[in-house]
Amino acid sequence: MNKELFANENILGLRDPTRPFPTGQTGDAGVGILKWRMQSADESMVPLTINCWSSVSGNETFVSIEYEASSLFDLRNVMISVPLPALREPPSVGQIDGEWRYDSRNSILEWSILLIDNSNRSGAMEFVVPPADSSSFFPISVRFSVTSTYSELKGGAPPKFSQRTQLVTENYQVV
Repeated sequence: MNKELFANENILGLRDPTRPFPTGQTGDAGVGILKWRMQSADESMVPLTINCWSSVSGNETFVSIEYEASSLFDLRNVMISVPLPALREPPSVGQIDGEWRYDSRNSILEWSILLIDNSNRSGAMEFVVPPADSSSFFPISVRFSVTSTYSELKGGAPPKFSQRTQLVTENYQVV
């Protein structure tokens, strides 16, 4: 990488521009050129908020989970994983925006939404399990990807081969 070019003009480039970027070294993912991390206490920067509450009534626990996505990004392949107490049978899922799957081996309810965009910035899921303490539904893990970033970093001239900009979750939990 040409550190001077980046320092002076904020452009990512090779020291020798006649040589191609190295490719094929990490499979289909290509070669990472830049990684950027952002930490903030500003909750308006959170791309997806999750609220979960439960109530026990007789021999059942009713659980409601809601998501709300900011308009900053369209989220793709969203997976919200909710831990459950050990169950003999899958939970009874009532209302849901998206799809669900019960992983009985790990006792996790997986709620998936292929795309969250302006048509579905909020959604909910409700399910019922046998009596359980509310702490048994946490921590909720979330995964998703986005095809843009907070930094809005853009390349200069179009690359000769390919370019992919992606924001992915590394560790996104509701505790």
